[in-house]
Amino acid sequence: MHDPRLEQFLTDRLQGVPHSAGDLLSHFRGTHDLLRRWGSPEAVCLAGLLHGVYGTWHVSHQTLKLSERGTLRTLIGEEAEALVYLFAVTERPKDFIECLDRHPVRLRDHHAGTDVVLPREMLDRLLEIEAANIIEQNEPADAILGQCLRARLSPGAVVGIEGYLAGRKARSA
Repeated sequence: MHDPRLEQFLTDRLQGVPHSAGDLLSHFRGTHDLLRRWGSPEAVCLAGLLHGVYGTWHVSHQTLKLSERGTLRTLIGEEAEALVYLFAVTERPKDFIECLDRHPVRLRDHHAGTDVVLPREMLDRLLEIEAANIIEQNEPADAILGQCLRARLSPGAVVGIEGYLAGRKARSA
């Protein structure tokens, strides 16, 4: 990270917050770093860095309240913040995968109680973040990762996911 305001935010809000395999800051940074290695777009990397800051369908802990979206938008930009928001308020990964064959892409915003129609590219970016989130935690979610490969992901993400799946298969053989 090169933005001192973002670094301060991460340290103040995330350091020491427990997460499944350590602390939330380490997980968020690991997800970001994986996306960066894959060559994902900058907005995707930044969204990966803060993907669960509002909490998620599976994790109720909110490091930042949804009413503070403007704060995050100022730090990481509108596109990245929109990805973080959708990552928080949708039943993921189920909703993301179900939308792979839908036109238009329509996700349920469980916070607002409304449907959100978004460009297919945004769904692809959400799935790229989802894949990095899963791999960073070394979750046994091979079927979900296989479905993520149906999206239009960054070439590096495809290679990374395929490599992860091949490694898991080799270890279990």
